[in-house]
Amino acid sequence: MSPRRRILLPGAAFLALGASFPACSGGPPGALTLRVALWAGGSELEIEQQVAERYEALRPGTRVLLESAPNGYEERLLTSIAAGRPPDVYLLDSPDIPTFVDRGLAIDLAPYQAALGFRAELVFPEVLEAFRRGDALFALPKDFTPMVLYANRAVLAAAGIEPIPGAAGGAGTNVWTWDDFRRAARAVTADRDGDGRLDVFGFDFPRNLFQWVPFVWSAGGDILAPDGKAATGYLDGPEALSAFHFLTSLAEEGLTPGAQFVQQADPARQARFVSGEQAFLLSGHWTLPVFRDLVRAGELELAILPIPRHPSQPEPTTVLYASGWAVPPNAAHRRRAIDLAGFLASPEAQRIRARAGLAIPTRVDVAAEIAAADPSGVEDAFVALAQRARMTWGATVPDFSRIEVLAVEIMDRRLLHGEPLAVSASEVARRVDEVLAR
Repeated sequence: MSPRRRILLPGAAFLALGASFPACSGGPPGALTLRVALWAGGSELEIEQQVAERYEALRPGTRVLLESAPNGYEERLLTSIAAGRPPDVYLLDSPDIPTFVDRGLAIDLAPYQAALGFRAELVFPEVLEAFRRGDALFALPKDFTPMVLYANRAVLAAAGIEPIPGAAGGAGTNVWTWDDFRRAARAVTADRDGDGRLDVFGFDFPRNLFQWVPFVWSAGGDILAPDGKAATGYLDGPEALSAFHFLTSLAEEGLTPGAQFVQQADPARQARFVSGEQAFLLSGHWTLPVFRDLVRAGELELAILPIPRHPSQPEPTTVLYASGWAVPPNAAHRRRAIDLAGFLASPEAQRIRARAGLAIPTRVDVAAEIAAADPSGVEDAFVALAQRARMTWGATVPDFSRIEVLAVEIMDRRLLHGEPLAVSASEVARRVDEVLAR
């Protein structure tokens, strides 16, 4: 499961797969109904409804039915395809690509690119490649996000950190290192009300693999071998261990809220960031809508920073998460489904979708339009960082969610029980190897 499906927006009302979200008031009599499976909820689902209605206007006599399942999406989708009642189009998440593509559950859309007006050369190449296998294209990219660091400028300024290292107009991204980050986190961490307890922190602890993997990459290491078939020597290698040590040391120094959040989610991290009780927040573009109104009102000044790099590395890097529109091989209306998938990935649909602000359009030209209309420079920063990123391992390694579950233990065991990182990383790497060998 990707970060996009882990994060549920407050107040979102969700629908189970198979329940309907009407594309219009019942649709015209005799209309052809095309079903679309996705995991959107709340405002995101409302935006997708607008996209669906635009397609209906362009294709009279067609009704688009959105079927949303934020929880258990992959399992429900697999079941519906196996049962012979698949959606006509479904949203394919990057960590689910091996599951569906390797099992032949998505048709090759490459032969239809010209007819659909799909221009591969205008799509961010890092995103497009995630859905390719050789010359085949198994989904038309919808949107994506890199993981970045949000910085609260007011918190940093109060600690005398101006300009912000790594920010546009600051010291430059190439000198934004772990040492810079640690110094900034130390500078802001404070007992503001004098009660003997820290109430302003530098960071929140990144417990999950989807959060901390960029730190391993930024150390020059990796979590798996280049062929994705082994973890030993990588997940427990010296570069990965240096990343684990760096992150756990932030918690051990008191620069994060503490180990109480290690074995569970930290529900207050966004609130701390907004209220000035935390300087940095590690997240993706999906968090931006939470801050949008505050930014527009001048109550929150953001900087978007790259993941800091190890001092030995010349460039920062990060991880990308993406989604795309796929068509199952047993779709009841294959020809019309392909046409719908093409529209859902079209520039027009991406412009409508960009209003929600949850992700970056996959078309380079549309992303540039959105960035040009943003006076804050936040969108520009996201696009720039995306071009120095790589796709999640989940896009190529089957059952990657099982690896994510195992990897959580490495730093947990250090912070909760004092276990040496080399010991926990070595044991987890061995268990990951067993998963990969199945």
